[in-house]
Amino acid sequence: MKGFSKEIRIFLRNLGEEATVTVVPKTQSCAYPGEVLLFRYSLGIGKGSRSYRIFLATEPITKEARTGNLLLTGFKVPSDGEYTFDSLMNLYNDKALPKENYRTYKLKNIYGPLRKIKKEVVKE
Repeated sequence: MKGFSKEIRIFLRNLGEEATVTVVPKTQSCAYPGEVLLFRYSLGIGKGSRSYRIFLATEPITKEARTGNLLLTGFKVPSDGEYTFDSLMNLYNDKALPKENYRTYKLKNIYGPLRKIKKEVVKE
């Protein structure tokens, strides 16, 4: 968790010890619907900060805009909530996320690596 902002570290800590963060490609195969992504987003040169976004991927994961840009589709997850992996999946399955949190992000404007937060499977 080194290098993440304080709010991201708290979000990951709230998810629990089973939360692992892995780098994934910036492609359509970056996640499945209902999975959580973490990335820094740049609004463009001189247009804003490169702050972290917590994002719940939806179906379709990506879509092509009329401009030709590839867009990542899903919902912005407020970082101040106390979520578990199950509660995030329930939000997705129950379609309980507010429509005003729906976002599309240009893949080309994701600054640095795209990361997936997933639940570590414990082998017995």
